[in-house]
Amino acid sequence: MDMDKTAIGAFDTGEATQMISAPTSNATQMAINVDCPVCRTPNPPSETYCIDCGFLLSSAPETAVEIEQIASMAKLVTTDGAREFPLKPGINTVGRENTDVLLSHNTVSRNHAIITIENDAAWVEDKGSTNGTFVDGSKISGTEKVEMADGCEVMFGSLALKYSAPEVVEVQEPEYDEAACEDTDELMEEVECAVCDEEIDESVRDTPALVGKLVSIDGLLSFDVQQGANSIGRRQGENDIVITDPYCSGRHARLDYADGVFTITDIGSTNGTKLNGAKLDIDSPHELRDGDEIAIGNSVFRLEVA
Repeated sequence: MDMDKTAIGAFDTGEATQMISAPTSNATQMAINVDCPVCRTPNPPSETYCIDCGFLLSSAPETAVEIEQIASMAKLVTTDGAREFPLKPGINTVGRENTDVLLSHNTVSRNHAIITIENDAAWVEDKGSTNGTFVDGSKISGTEKVEMADGCEVMFGSLALKYSAPEVVEVQEPEYDEAACEDTDELMEEVECAVCDEEIDESVRDTPALVGKLVSIDGLLSFDVQQGANSIGRRQGENDIVITDPYCSGRHARLDYADGVFTITDIGSTNGTKLNGAKLDIDSPHELRDGDEIAIGNSVFRLEVA
């Protein structure tokens, strides 16, 4: 039997996952992450294009400021819209093992297909899969390379996804308002005077209390844990603790502190959350203790109580 082939079987939607790039064996220091000059997303140094917006990271920040259009990434979307699989510029491998788009579905072969994103267009070709690749119901044969239109249905085996072409967003330069700038300057002078006279309302200074830290096992990464809810995920700007591990979901988990108790809750992540090696059920809070180990994707952290 060809071990690279897969028989048609049951569809388990809960295990579908996305891998953007292969993680390195050693954790990467935050200090050497590359911030995208367009969307400010931290990127591992091994990335050529931004993992969120697809911008070429080797371009100078000055160039990014001057661009008039920003293209969002192309992606594959499940039919219910619950999961998205971003497609980077260039070649994206699709399959069940060690691919850019990782689909844990038993009708998908290990190395099933290739999607190429180039010059504002997308093509898909089958790589000798067992159950075939289809575009809008038509099976791709041999070495055929089929262009995908925005909104078309793409099937890998019996797993149906929708192709979503990147949208181009117009970026308008802000108009200079001299009067508004003068008002801003006056306001800043008032604030500076208030600071000197110690007249600022102390409630403005209030920040959530620091109750602990999440520290990576190798000690290279450290995140503050505040009182209340601390959201954990890969998306910059949407989470209190941002983890750039490609196996970490955009919104992955929540770490809470209330009434002297820490809890961790997986909020429906793709690759799961583990507490001391045991995988957590979704939406089920688990109490944490000082020194407990929490695995987010492929990254492992230790809770240090303040």
